[in-house]
Amino acid sequence: MRDFGRLGATVLGLLVAFGVACNDSSGPNVTANSLARISGDSQATLTGAQLANPLMVRVLGSDGRPFAGATVTWTVTAGTATAGSPTAVSDTLGLATTTLTLGATPGAIGIQAVVTSLTPVTFAATACEHPVLALNDTLAGALASTDCRFSGFYTDFYELPVASGPQGVVLTMTAPSFDTWLEVYLRTGSFLGFDDDIDSSNTNSQLTAILATGDYLLAPSSYNALVVGSYTMAALARPAELAGCDLVWVTRGLTLTDSVTAGDCVDSTSGTYYADVVALYLVAGTALRVSHHSAAFDAALFLRNGAGITVASNDDSAATTSDAYIDYAVTTTGSYLLFAGTTDTSATGAYDLRIFSASAPTVTSRREEGPQLLRMEPFRMQKRLSRRVWSRAGD
Repeated sequence: MRDFGRLGATVLGLLVAFGVACNDSSGPNVTANSLARISGDSQATLTGAQLANPLMVRVLGSDGRPFAGATVTWTVTAGTATAGSPTAVSDTLGLATTTLTLGATPGAIGIQAVVTSLTPVTFAATACEHPVLALNDTLAGALASTDCRFSGFYTDFYELPVASGPQGVVLTMTAPSFDTWLEVYLRTGSFLGFDDDIDSSNTNSQLTAILATGDYLLAPSSYNALVVGSYTMAALARPAELAGCDLVWVTRGLTLTDSVTAGDCVDSTSGTYYADVVALYLVAGTALRVSHHSAAFDAALFLRNGAGITVASNDDSAATTSDAYIDYAVTTTGSYLLFAGTTDTSATGAYDLRIFSASAPTVTSRREEGPQLLRMEPFRMQKRLSRRVWSRAGD
């Protein structure tokens, strides 16, 4: 049997010598040489919330390449906030990150990333306050350059709790010196609806909605960028009904009991048909499921996208029923109009409209990071559906 153990010391010596030779051939040891901000700067979110994107820096070595193993220390230098990790070690790409959760104090936040012996880099963030605006309350506010800024638009935020839904509400933003813009979100971050002008001669905003039980976030802003000035924000309770042909935003997971009347939206392209209408914001990759039942008439459903094109419709959900049912796979994120109408001309009467909760995404879609001022394009029809004309064909 051969004794390989005798060779161990010799081989080890050769390997050590070879290693020393390799190090010598590479020149001086590489050290951390510079620190640069990569992403996460100038974000804004609500007090108490975590910024949507982590703070990220890159460390480069004295050879100009990404440097791994450097310890980055994150320090809050202004305002109140907490880093998810007070220190982070740069990876093989030289990158180091941390999350940041804002404190309870609104205003400017400063954060510094430090690597010993290197010039620090700084990040800025803004913590947005969000006082409660209860139903039937009115509050005075003002857009200011110190407010949270999203894509060049200053905005404020208000919490709107709904203890028991469905709850009808009229949200009104009025300003004496600028064109207003109002958006509404679920408190969890999902977008619900928006309004620009009350009508063609009134640049104040008024959004009517029927809300399920839950917490909501109002985001008053301006139509034009970088506008400041005073405004008034009001939230008034109203019946949870679809009266006339007014535009009413509706949350998912509600069942509405209402009536089709001769005062509702009218389609007269091939007879006289009446319908109520709701506005919905749908996200690509989800499914919209709606059922429409009436003992008074043969129900019909029509779903139109923001361009006015009918993307789904249904008369009878089965051969033996006069109920209508839509199961629509959403392919384009945006605003939609759902018409709850009739199959027979001049029909009216009571009905139930059930809008099911949103199903899980069927495809990967962008995660909605709440308050973001989506700046939706208005529907391609007169504001608030004042023409009271709609087309069953979607023309």
